[in-house]
Amino acid sequence: MIAHGPRSDSLRLIGAFAAVYLFWGATFLAIRYAVAEVPPLATMAIRCGGGAAILFGWLAWRGKLEPTSRSQWRTAFAAGTLLFLGCHAILATVEQRVPSGQAALMMTSIPLSLVAITAIKRRRVPPGLVLLGLGLGVVGIGVLAGSELGPTGDLIALGVGGMLWALGSAVGRDGSRPRSVAQSSAMQLLAGAVVLMVASVAIGETSAWARGGMTPRAAWSLVFLVTCGTVLGFAAYSWLLTATSPAAAGSYAFVNPIVALALAWVVGDESPTVRTGIAAALVIGAVILTSKRHSRE
Repeated sequence: MIAHGPRSDSLRLIGAFAAVYLFWGATFLAIRYAVAEVPPLATMAIRCGGGAAILFGWLAWRGKLEPTSRSQWRTAFAAGTLLFLGCHAILATVEQRVPSGQAALMMTSIPLSLVAITAIKRRRVPPGLVLLGLGLGVVGIGVLAGSELGPTGDLIALGVGGMLWALGSAVGRDGSRPRSVAQSSAMQLLAGAVVLMVASVAIGETSAWARGGMTPRAAWSLVFLVTCGTVLGFAAYSWLLTATSPAAAGSYAFVNPIVALALAWVVGDESPTVRTGIAAALVIGAVILTSKRHSRE
């Protein structure tokens, strides 16, 4: 669907940013609950496969499925492998040991990586306000993190995962794909589900999974991951990559830790501090600056 007029465009931007800020901020806790009972790669395979099924079903019901080409599927598998096997599998595995708020903190390399990849490809330095905003966001997350980061190995793994997510985002944005953002998202999710399930079976996850022991908390976490975290969140993110600057699209990585930590406070896993208040102000300032440029520069 194509928006018409400045007001409609603004409303779509607000809705898309709200989806990636709030839903993806909440997915860290949902992943934490899910992987406590379901193997990490299987969790992400269910998330991707369920999201793909819903999107393809919705498109078919509306008669909006487009013919696809081999080059579009090559893009989908390249992007899906980087995004979901490369990033989400790492995130889910690490969250078996690291609290959701800390995991969110460690993923703030994404906007920096997105801007760096785009700058290298286009051989152009990002605007000064974008660089300032990214720097401010890094400072804010540094204040928020303090000395609470997890083991060094997990920190490095999540940093690598963030870079793979940024690379997959660039591949999915710039490669051959359908005109429909929803169909492009569904193809990447289906590709991700396939490679994740193959990897899960290959390492023996499924044979060790006691399927009958899933609690309602884990089941509802998977439902949230499929519907809000994947169908709504990933579709919104894919559209933002085509409608805004890479820095603006990646700014969710600065907001997600705030949302993740707030949810951790609600469930009693963490307590608010003065440090988090200062960090939140810095992060909000970073989002404002990086979101100033909505053109696809």
